[in-house]
Amino acid sequence: MFKQFISKIPGADLYMVGSFMTFFVFFVLVGLYLWLSDKNHMRQMSRLPFDESSTD
Repeated sequence: MFKQFISKIPGADLYMVGSFMTFFVFFVLVGLYLWLSDKNHMRQMSRLPFDESSTD
């Protein structure tokens, strides 16, 4: 059934490839950001909600 809808839309294959590439590139970039980010900063940000030394 899904195949029939896709075959009737002109250029649907380009939309599917484009959406897959967008999805793939986004998650590769997020992975690279997390891998290359400063680990001390990440550790500090993860402890921030539990840190009672902040003044509010």
